[in-house]
Amino acid sequence: MPVPRPRTPAPSPRRTAVLLALAGAAFGGYVLVVTAPDRYADSTSTLFSGTLGGLYLGAGLLARLRRPGNAVGLLMLLVGIGWFAEDLQISTDPPVHTAGLFLRSASSGFLIPLLLVFPYGRLRSRDDDGAVAAVADRALLAVGCAVAFVLQPAGVFFHASVTRNLVLVHPVPRLREVTDAVQLAVSAAVVVVLLWRWAAASKPYRRELAPLLAVGLVGGLASALDAALGADRAWSHTPLLAAVHLSVLCLPLAFLAGVWRIRLGRTAVAELLRRLPVTSRGQLRDELARTLDDSSLQLGFPATEGDGWVDTDGRPLTARPGQWTSALERGGRRVGVLVHDPALREDRYVLEAVVSAAALELDNQALVAELRASRRRVIEAGDEQRRDVERALHDGAQQRFINLGLQLRVARRRLDRTGGGPELAGLLDDALATLEQGHAELRVAARGIHPVVLSGAGLVPALRSLAADLPLPVDIDAAGLPPLPEPVELTAYYVVKEAISNVLKHADARTIHVGLRHENGVLRLAVTDDGVGGADPAGGGTGLLGLRHRVSAYDGELTVRSAPGEGTVVSVTLPTRARTAGEEGESV
Repeated sequence: MPVPRPRTPAPSPRRTAVLLALAGAAFGGYVLVVTAPDRYADSTSTLFSGTLGGLYLGAGLLARLRRPGNAVGLLMLLVGIGWFAEDLQISTDPPVHTAGLFLRSASSGFLIPLLLVFPYGRLRSRDDDGAVAAVADRALLAVGCAVAFVLQPAGVFFHASVTRNLVLVHPVPRLREVTDAVQLAVSAAVVVVLLWRWAAASKPYRRELAPLLAVGLVGGLASALDAALGADRAWSHTPLLAAVHLSVLCLPLAFLAGVWRIRLGRTAVAELLRRLPVTSRGQLRDELARTLDDSSLQLGFPATEGDGWVDTDGRPLTARPGQWTSALERGGRRVGVLVHDPALREDRYVLEAVVSAAALELDNQALVAELRASRRRVIEAGDEQRRDVERALHDGAQQRFINLGLQLRVARRRLDRTGGGPELAGLLDDALATLEQGHAELRVAARGIHPVVLSGAGLVPALRSLAADLPLPVDIDAAGLPPLPEPVELTAYYVVKEAISNVLKHADARTIHVGLRHENGVLRLAVTDDGVGGADPAGGGTGLLGLRHRVSAYDGELTVRSAPGEGTVVSVTLPTRARTAGEEGESV
């Protein structure tokens, strides 16, 4: 049984590109050498032809090496080789000249598909711009290639040139002008299509086309103006011709700029990673749109009820016509979707990096949301337990203290009526005093566990009750404060209570000011003293640390400013309404 021979692996696109560029450079050098003595007076110089062909070969090689899956680099290499092949017609050697006549439109034949597939290396599809655009691209491609590689070569058999045409069958006057006019019309149609694309395109696609169109329009306008003024006007012909030549030389660089721009995209991704994490989903959407330079970008999240997706405002997500959707997945779970311009698909590395960063950020936000929700449940469970303890003390132990006090007073009055001894009366008085002191201490302890007045009368009366028994004057400024959600009131109460306790222990202050303001759904609270200051904002003991956790669980922020000799300010901001999906990362 014959042993099958191992199959030779196909050469990689990068290796093929290198070989093609080397072959093109060798071929171009040969053409420039053999045609240098035979150049016509109205043809471009050897230096110009060599520079332009070399630029296409170099730019095409770089583009192919950078993005081997993109056909733009390969077509640029072919344009460079075709540019050199066209110069063969300049030769006065009949065989070389005749071969050059067949290849006189080689560069245009490759340039037209290059323009149509630039910058993504493929023709537009129905999904990109609709059926009409897709059909128009393919029709232009077919006509352009037919003119360059069929019509122009077929005309060689009927073209009589100065140098002998070895395949001339019968000269047809002005045939060459007709074929050139057809090719010019096709090229003009391609330019119109590009301009139409640019006018109707989104910002990312315009950014890709801008270098090419800018160079092409400058060259085209300079060429048209030179033709209108006439070549006999030296004052205009020389600078305009220089502008045309310069734009032609810049054309391969403009192609390269569109393909190479992905490197700038990677810089934008690095900046995105530096700006993460963000505080809200709306801010994340803005950062992603800024990085991808796509103002139409939308960020979608799983709907809270049922299937589907919602946007950053909590509305059902709807993609605009022509937009593309990329899934945001993390650990096998789909945490969101990114709806964006289809042009961004071609910057695969940038788009994938942005998608990964967005998925990681959403996953982190979900974890933070879960942590906050868990912390809220713990806090609310603790508050409920304190309320139960306070209720049990009020209805049980305190009531027994009251009943026992009444009994002692009744016993004391009976003792007075029966004329009991002073020793027994003194014992009853001592027992009643001890009972009243214990009752007062129990009442204070119960109020510390959970302020009953807060549930019954609200935050401001609870704070005034708290300040009533303090040895320092406490100024409470809470004008116009509306009723607030119970978790917010409890958090604010405990912040004030802990801050005042710290002032009494450490600040050596004379006055305390408590200010509360409610604006735009946010409660702003500040406790200020005129004490010695110098408190450590990062410390504050377990009490302040617990308050930080409580405040952050309700999406608030607690800060401490305490410069030595300038007192201390404990500030808190607390949202007082439920945030929407567009405002808060955890709402899904």
